[in-house]
Amino acid sequence: MSAFIYKSLSVLFFVLMSVCIKATGDHIPLFQVVFFRNFFALLPLIFFIYFLKLNIRSINNYKLHLVRAFIGITAMSLFFVSLRYVPLVEMQTISYSSVFFISILSIFFLGEKIGYRRIIAIIVGFIGILIILKPSSAIFSNYSLLPLIASLFLSMAVIVLKKILLTNNNVLSVWVFTIFCTIISLFFYNKSWIWPNNLDLTFMVASGLLGFVAQICLTKSFQLADASVLAPLDFSSVIWSFFLGYIFFGELISLDVLLGGFIIILSVGYIFYRERVLQKQVVLGVNKQF
Repeated sequence: MSAFIYKSLSVLFFVLMSVCIKATGDHIPLFQVVFFRNFFALLPLIFFIYFLKLNIRSINNYKLHLVRAFIGITAMSLFFVSLRYVPLVEMQTISYSSVFFISILSIFFLGEKIGYRRIIAIIVGFIGILIILKPSSAIFSNYSLLPLIASLFLSMAVIVLKKILLTNNNVLSVWVFTIFCTIISLFFYNKSWIWPNNLDLTFMVASGLLGFVAQICLTKSFQLADASVLAPLDFSSVIWSFFLGYIFFGELISLDVLLGGFIIILSVGYIFYRERVLQKQVVLGVNKQF
């Protein structure tokens, strides 16, 4: 199976995972959903690590792993909340802003340099985000801000992950992240947690399994081809989000999202192109861990 098929499947499974999270609605406590998402990804990960004969003792720098888990579970929680209130395609489109945040944060935390072309692309990308958000005096009551804030936290988690992967295996890093997120989510246990009905339980178990399969397909695709070659396939998530959002939730895409999304995708696409020209690691997709 080619790298392009594995990457395409990864994108599809990540969107399907979002569909499952969204389908649980808002009657299941947030951190209960977070717990199920991580716990049911943790179980198959254990078997996968055993199958690959990965050495767990090679894991190091647990402090950074823990920092990444706290930042990552914040991003995950914000994304999951946004799925309850924001159309799937809008959430997916705004989440591309993580590319812009990563580029900015890399300057301060990784010592990377970006040229004026990248700066212009980032500015244009944020213009696209502003078109979608439609800033006004009521901007802070706009749920569309949630995926934007989540993308900022995701970007910080990616910066930490970049340092972790200097001395750690990617699959083992996912495993440690999933363990920590499972444990952290249990600290939010309270009497509001309920035993879900069969349908909700199916969706939450499926979210964990789909997230696991998506991550494995993603890892496999990068074993077969360079990340910069596969990066444009990430844009297919917008198409999947539109169709699945319409089929399952009756969501339609607005003109603002269509225009703003087009601008964002152009900006991100140009950043992908520049990273490939400069032979740098593409920052989206490679590091999407949930």
